[in-house]
Amino acid sequence: MVVRIGRNPLRFFLLFALGFGGFAEAQTLSSERAKLIDDAKKEGRIVFYTGASANDGNALKLAFEKKYPFLKMEYFRAGKDKLLGKYLTEVRNNTFLPDVYQGSVFPVATLQQKGLLARYRSPERDAIHEILRGKDDYWAPVVLNAMSIPYNIRLVKGEDIPRSYDDLLLPKWKGKLGLDLNKTEWYVAMMQTLGEEKGRKYMEALSKQNVQSRDGNTITGQLLAAGEYSIVVSQYPTSVEEMKKSGAPIEWIPLQPHFVYAQVLALTAKNSHPAAGKLFIDYCLSEEGQQVLKGLSRITVRKDVLPNPPKLIQGHKLLVVNPVSADDYSRYNNEYHKYFR
Repeated sequence: MVVRIGRNPLRFFLLFALGFGGFAEAQTLSSERAKLIDDAKKEGRIVFYTGASANDGNALKLAFEKKYPFLKMEYFRAGKDKLLGKYLTEVRNNTFLPDVYQGSVFPVATLQQKGLLARYRSPERDAIHEILRGKDDYWAPVVLNAMSIPYNIRLVKGEDIPRSYDDLLLPKWKGKLGLDLNKTEWYVAMMQTLGEEKGRKYMEALSKQNVQSRDGNTITGQLLAAGEYSIVVSQYPTSVEEMKKSGAPIEWIPLQPHFVYAQVLALTAKNSHPAAGKLFIDYCLSEEGQQVLKGLSRITVRKDVLPNPPKLIQGHKLLVVNPVSADDYSRYNNEYHKYFR
């Protein structure tokens, strides 16, 4: 085969060198990947702690074990506060079970502050929206939780549909509002948006609306659909979309800005299956893994995988809620419960 160099052999040499450099880099990455898979094969299993639903856990387990049949996944799920408490209790007893921890960015930030997480930069990181990436690689976003006001379409219609959180303070909604006590992130978002002084004045006014509080996202949504109350103060629009598929008479209001915070994955600092843990993180962040989560109506974090429906993220001005310290989160959580429990 004859290669025509043309009039500028130096230019050809530079292009060749750059191309070879890219090839060498790809070969290195391929070699690192092969070693990671080989190490994971030797480990044979992975333990995963998650604050997500059982549906999410089962779907990821099934898909991951199908792709990597040499690995068996064991996972434990609980609400974010119970999960954090369980893990911290185990750590105090010098027990380190999970290889990967998934939860809201807030409790995971607590684990980082306590030195319980290891740095890991997944090769899938660059495909994630820039504003969502973790700065220090102690965690990586896997899905987004958004916050919206859902309502029962049989009980709230036309001009009565609230267009802002301020509308929830109107006298006509007294005794007709529901609230999930696990939505501390919404409380933090309001404090960061309004400022603490205005934020507390708002919470004081809202608490006088005789809000019916429940402990859990699912039960709160079910009671809304049943007409126990007309509106929920804050609910995941993904949950609303899932319930609508079963005919629930509910809808959500796309507020601007659209409050979002990340559910993140983190490699634990002390674990028994580090290679399998890294492989699992890579899978969840990959296009294939994100498609699995998209099928569960989750808000995906990759630029090339839009959620279903796309309106869960498209067309909104996003306000990403900032993580806070463990002490601040505990304080906000206590304040939130004091107002509404």
